Amino acid sequence: MTNRKVARRYNLALYEIAEETNSVDSVKKDLEDIKKSISGSRELLMFILTPMISLDKKSKVIKELFSGKINGLTLKFLLVLCDKNRINILNDIADDFINLAKEKAGIVSAKIKTAVEISDKEKTSLAAKLKKYVGKEIEASYAVDPSIKGGFVAMIDDKIIDASILRQLELLREKFAQGRFNN
Repeated sequence: MTNRKVARRYNLALYEIAEETNSVDSVKKDLEDIKKSISGSRELLMFILTPMISLDKKSKVIKELFSGKINGLTLKFLLVLCDKNRINILNDIADDFINLAKEKAGIVSAKIKTAVEISDKEKTSLAAKLKKYVGKEIEASYAVDPSIKGGFVAMIDDKIIDASILRQLELLREKFAQGRFNN
């Protein structure tokens, strides 16, 4: 079974309990913070990934590191992962929970590329138009890619919205090649 499938099984159970206790946002934030802690500390990452360290030792260290700093449900969940020897896939589990929480809240991630840096007002306007198009809240990240010449390219889930000048030029070239340039 792949890590993603395992992560989803654990997260469905965690999400259900978090929803019952009205702590989805708290657990999501905890997992985001834990991911940052792990990515910021090579020692912590190696500690979690090393199979030679006993599960009891991992449980004790997790308790010491996170007791009083995260939601009790999140801490219990981390300890269950230690007990079930799944703490090594914590990063996948955290990513999946964050995505699941966004999905349940009707939020989609959008990766938007523009030819030049755009202002905050333009970003807000573009996100609002994409929200209207997909019918969900948009959590956008922006990048500059001069190769698109102008316009934007947005990747939302498995959809690509290509409103770039480069794409428009390609379409125009295809029309000319087919002899359909009167449209």
